[in-house]
Amino acid sequence: MGKRWAEVLRIVGIGWYIAACILLGTLGGRWVGQKLDGSTSEVIFILLGLALGLIVAFFGTYRILKAITSENRNKGEGNS
Repeated sequence: MGKRWAEVLRIVGIGWYIAACILLGTLGGRWVGQKLDGSTSEVIFILLGLALGLIVAFFGTYRILKAITSENRNKGEGNS
C-alpha cells in the first residue's frame, strides 16, 4: 500500500510542477515588463513568460514521466 501512495504523490507532484512553472513564468514576465517601461511591454513579457513556463513544464513533465515509465519497466523485468 505504501508504494501505491508514493506513485500517487509522484503524479500529484507533476501537477504542482506544471502549475509552478506556468505561474513563475507568467509572474517573471510581468515583473520584467514592469521593470522595463510598464503597460506596453508588460503584456508582451507576460506572454513570453507564459510561453517559457509552458515549454519548461512540458519538457520537465516529459523527463519525469520518462523516468517513471523506465522505473516501471525495470520493475516488471525483474519480476519475470
